[in-house]
Amino acid sequence: MISVIIATKNFRFLYRLNEILSEIKEIKTNHILPNQLIPSGTDIVITTEIEKKKVNFEKLFVPKAFNSYYIFSNIYLLAKNKNYFNEIIVGIDPGKTTGLAVIAEKETLLGKGEFYTAVDTVKEVISVFFNVETSNLIIKVGEGGGQIKNEIVKRLDEIFHNKVPIQIVNEDFTSQKKVNYFDSKFPKNIQSAILIALR
Repeated sequence: MISVIIATKNFRFLYRLNEILSEIKEIKTNHILPNQLIPSGTDIVITTEIEKKKVNFEKLFVPKAFNSYYIFSNIYLLAKNKNYFNEIIVGIDPGKTTGLAVIAEKETLLGKGEFYTAVDTVKEVISVFFNVETSNLIIKVGEGGGQIKNEIVKRLDEIFHNKVPIQIVNEDFTSQKKVNYFDSKFPKNIQSAILIALR
């Protein structure tokens, strides 16, 4: 669990951050004003560009955007004293409803979602590409899904031009690997996307 303090008087900033961070179970947040004492046990303080001069804390994060991949990945990397992830895998379970899961270092679920068109699925992958610092991004697509799968792969190929490896993965999950972020409450498509990413 990463303990995050949001130090700000800007309630729009606070609201936008809470909207994103409340969805992430690995992060616990609290709010203080910039001149208040930072509680012990705090891992990271988030504040605005204007207010950062009033906050004295080693691990300070001033977000430049409100994209959930950008926010969560920066908090995670800062907490672990890292500048980037060694590996990010995007698992895609194509179908009428396509499941997507983004896994960092084979251990942390950075994001997930369900999408109803190939275009929306590919937009999500592009969002990961531009918002998460990694030395190695891999996309794994389940071999089922027929025409939707073909369209997703074709669009990804056109965008990344072999700069990002795209692997077609067997969806036979006889040896289901359950890991700490695998939640049985996730919809089936997201569970499948996680398993695809881990193959």
